[in-house]
Amino acid sequence: MRPYDPAVPRLKRAFDASGAQRVLDLCSGAGGPWLPLLDSWEKLGAAPAEVRLTDQRPSPAAWARATDASRGRLRAHPEPIDARAVPKELDGFRTLFAAFHHFRPAQAEAILRDAVEKRQGIAILEVTERSWRAVALACFSWLFVMLLTPGIRPVSLRRLVLTYLIPVIPLLITFDGVVSCLRTYTPEELAELARRAGGDHVWEIGQANYPGFPIPVTWLIGVPRDASA
Repeated sequence: MRPYDPAVPRLKRAFDASGAQRVLDLCSGAGGPWLPLLDSWEKLGAAPAEVRLTDQRPSPAAWARATDASRGRLRAHPEPIDARAVPKELDGFRTLFAAFHHFRPAQAEAILRDAVEKRQGIAILEVTERSWRAVALACFSWLFVMLLTPGIRPVSLRRLVLTYLIPVIPLLITFDGVVSCLRTYTPEELAELARRAGGDHVWEIGQANYPGFPIPVTWLIGVPRDASA
């Protein structure tokens, strides 16, 4: 459903302003949304030459599939990376998709402060929201799992069993969706975290809906002040 598309123009503008040569995706999980995002980005102009996938718990097999599907535009960093303390030599415009709500306020602030202190651009993007509407929709995640699972490739017998015969996956994803909504930072809370991170980054906070997607994408995007001038 490409819910992050409304943020792509702002993401591209911040990347260009930061002067970065590549994107450093943090908390990438199984690969994140970068494959469709690169296509959307290319329609606005040249996409990043490289998007480096990182995580504290790398997923080599999933990242290898993402690399192949992207024709090498997505690349994996094999070593574990803590988003709160990224090695200085691993530079690039940082992105976190649907991950920031996993961090408690002190940890979330540390993620922003690390980007500020190392003078790297950063974009936080979430497609969950702390609202009754979002929680109510998350309660029906099990239904979407059951409808969409047959289209997941490669087909896995274990996945089918744990979805339809023993519905562990639908229950876990529904629980995760509800908790994620309840833990998602509001725009006002994001602004406060950015303020507490200090430094001289220029921050932009906003929300926008993709047509047909019921929850807005929320973003916090920051670049060093002299880079954005």
